[in-house]
Amino acid sequence: MLVHGFAIATAIATYLLILIGGLVHGTGSSLACPDWPTCYGTMLPKMQGGVAVEHSHRLAAGTVLILTLILATLIARSRVPAHRPLRRIAWLAVGLVFAQALLGGITVLLRLPTPISTLHTATSLLFFCTVLYLAVRSRPMAAPSAPAPVVPPGTSKAVHFALVAAVAVYFQMVLGGLVRHSGAALACLDVPLCRGSLWPDAHPTVLVQALHRLGGATVALFVLASSVVNFRATSGRPFLRTIAISGPLLVGLQIWLGLHAVTSFLDLATVEAHLAVATALLATQIGLALGVARTDQNAQPMTGSWSGAIADLVQLAKPRITGLVMATFGGGMWLAPGHLTRWRGIMTLLGTALIVGAANAWNMFIERDVDKLMDRTRRRPLPQGRLPASAALVFGTALAAIALPLLLLAGNALTGVLGGLAFVSYVAIYTPMKRTSAAALFVGAVPGALPPLMGWTAVTGHIDAGALALFGILFLWQIPHFLAIAIYRSDDYGRAGFEILPLSIGDRPTRVVIVLSSAALVATSLVLGPLHVAGTAYSAIAALLGVGFIAWGLLGLRQAATRLWARSLFFASLVYLTLLFVALIVDHKVV
Repeated sequence: MLVHGFAIATAIATYLLILIGGLVHGTGSSLACPDWPTCYGTMLPKMQGGVAVEHSHRLAAGTVLILTLILATLIARSRVPAHRPLRRIAWLAVGLVFAQALLGGITVLLRLPTPISTLHTATSLLFFCTVLYLAVRSRPMAAPSAPAPVVPPGTSKAVHFALVAAVAVYFQMVLGGLVRHSGAALACLDVPLCRGSLWPDAHPTVLVQALHRLGGATVALFVLASSVVNFRATSGRPFLRTIAISGPLLVGLQIWLGLHAVTSFLDLATVEAHLAVATALLATQIGLALGVARTDQNAQPMTGSWSGAIADLVQLAKPRITGLVMATFGGGMWLAPGHLTRWRGIMTLLGTALIVGAANAWNMFIERDVDKLMDRTRRRPLPQGRLPASAALVFGTALAAIALPLLLLAGNALTGVLGGLAFVSYVAIYTPMKRTSAAALFVGAVPGALPPLMGWTAVTGHIDAGALALFGILFLWQIPHFLAIAIYRSDDYGRAGFEILPLSIGDRPTRVVIVLSSAALVATSLVLGPLHVAGTAYSAIAALLGVGFIAWGLLGLRQAATRLWARSLFFASLVYLTLLFVALIVDHKVV
């Protein structure tokens, strides 16, 4: 009980520290002490005005740091078996609280740079989540003689909904920190719209405020869904049911406070209440996820080292596929008429990489059971139990929560919408459709073909014939590319229960589809010349590559062609696409 009580005290102290931090900014006291870690050269300055607020924040932070060190020590020395898995988390909390203190000092010394101040906010919230995890997980379990609790159906689903909602709330709060530190809090004085529209054509500072409002509506939907699912799954547990009910109530109050903060021109009490309710909302979703998970018999702990876990998380994002997508996105930016500043180009490229990684992580989360049945996928982290399923869910959601704002703010509304469409169509349509229809191939080719279109729109802000031609090339290329591996791995896909063309219509008709789609691909690749996206050098190279690729596909129509031909076509398609884009880029530079 000592560890649990101390963890609760540390969590409460952290919550209060977050509120004091908000008070520092709200009263304009952030630089009341211009030096760090001292205040005007002393640890005991005269406590008046802004100095009293700012130095109180530092003293509170020091108190939380000491509490965290004591908590980590108690957990490390505890002989309770249930506390052993918490040791790494406890020392992670120590690392986060020191990082938080360092970021606070850098923020003061560099005179409140927006990126560092926002990172300071993000770290403080992550530390709060970590301490809250320790507080819930250190609670003593029921006595062995007590009857085992009945696990309601849908418990795992409820945990996953709460986790997604918690991640959404966390990043919405980080975005709120960006609004505060970038001076965007009063960028839109009308409510609920922002300068008369959902997404005004205005300065990025205004768009940060507009994005925060759209994020609030999105978070409300996630929290509502989490509350409904968790209310059903917590039958017989009144405390958890109360938390589930409180979610929508807090969201409603939070939205009202946010709007009132604008109309009251940042009334201090309203702004502080806005922060307090947001942090409480974050705590409810984490509390639901952890509280419900305690009775989930299917819950999996993480095994292995931290370095191994990080490597497995990277594997969830499928780096090779992500790299290929980044190359096609970059190709679309390079070929598009117009100019994009370097930092915006880098940020949109990063956003695209993250949204692809998010979709891949969600795909592995959804297919974790069938991945066990395939030789090609059974060594992935989730089928082998190296990571819990919840880790993939949180990781994928976090990547998406970072990616979409990057695409919207560094790119434009159209690029952000296309990125969201790619994510949703891949995760919500293509992934489940693979088990029911062979037509999933054509549906899945859409999100796979959107990256070059996104690269084009990031520069131009609109879709035209050149952009559609690039989309068509990537769309058509995926058909022979994936059908080749489907033929070669047809037995593997069959064991997993996937519907693929070789199993639905037969091997021979599938080879005909490969040839026809390859011919359409080559024809589309030659359209870029007449559209003035590329010159004659590219057209000549594209024609030669196309003839070779079609010829390779025709070899599959021979009676003697084996599955090894399909494997060779799969690799040939990669070479074909690489050389085609190299020719495009070089030709465009020469022209």
